[in-house]
Amino acid sequence: MRVEIAEARIGVLHDEWVFLGEVHSVLRAQLGAGADGVVQSITVRLGDRVTEGQWLVRIDPSLARARVAAAEASRTETTEELAQASRDRGRAERLGAAVLSEAEIEQNVMRTQTLQARAERLDAAQREARVQLDRHRVAAPFTGVVATRHVDPGDWVSLGQPLLELVDDQQVEVIVPVSADLVGRIEVHDPVELRIHDHEVSGKVVGIVRALDPVTRTAPLRVVPDVVDPWLFPGISVDVAFAVDRTEPGVIVPRDAIVHGAVGTRVVKIVDAKAMHVLVRVIASADHESLVQGEGLAEGDRVVIRGNERLQPGQAVEIAVAEPVTKTAAAEPTIRPGEG
Repeated sequence: MRVEIAEARIGVLHDEWVFLGEVHSVLRAQLGAGADGVVQSITVRLGDRVTEGQWLVRIDPSLARARVAAAEASRTETTEELAQASRDRGRAERLGAAVLSEAEIEQNVMRTQTLQARAERLDAAQREARVQLDRHRVAAPFTGVVATRHVDPGDWVSLGQPLLELVDDQQVEVIVPVSADLVGRIEVHDPVELRIHDHEVSGKVVGIVRALDPVTRTAPLRVVPDVVDPWLFPGISVDVAFAVDRTEPGVIVPRDAIVHGAVGTRVVKIVDAKAMHVLVRVIASADHESLVQGEGLAEGDRVVIRGNERLQPGQAVEIAVAEPVTKTAAAEPTIRPGEG
């Protein structure tokens, strides 16, 4: 039988593993009410872009303003009393024990200290009242897009109730659950490719959790793209391709040399112009090559790549083409989670 052959080799197989990841926003926040009250105004709607520090929601501050005014009045009153007590204490100390009793002098000192402590306490209460007043306004903590709006003007809100959800769509990352086998082969800063349909962008690994989920038996990786294209928006799923060099013991042969049959996977090599079948186990495949293990298969063996499906063991052959296999680069993904 006339066949075509190639030469088996030893080397590194440039493989590509692909896992499904999901795009997440680096910054995503539920903006809650800082105080109880009625919503007076809300300046944004779904999809509006906002900048950091921009005021978004205002809650009726009437009660909080009244508390600030009361705190300021109490603080002013105490400050005036403290000033008078300080003057009285100074006069008593100047007159001394010759004019005033020791008890009167001690009373002046004690009154001054008491008013000083009250002034400090009221000063703290005044600051607290002003902070509570500021919490009646909600500002954007970062630049982003309004993803959800929960309230309208006139709604009564309680402390901590969600008002808006804000998403930063300009800074994204991809969370990828991967197999334990890949976790042992990947490192931080390793390059990746992010793909969906006809779109593709490069990226890199920035975080690895070297612990498996007890249910899925996968470990999450964090990947960031080099460029945030418009199609990389939060919530979308993307294929994440990892380049892996397979260096396990084995022999690299063309994919066409592998024959799958009912009795197992085999490679046909030529010995003394006759066909010899070798049972093999495929470890990995990439582009047009496969890394295999099989007893009796070694580097330099001539393996059949055309006509091997019909060859019987010991059958004589005529070699039509004999050329060595050249090293090829990885192209399309060939191994997905659970394979190899």
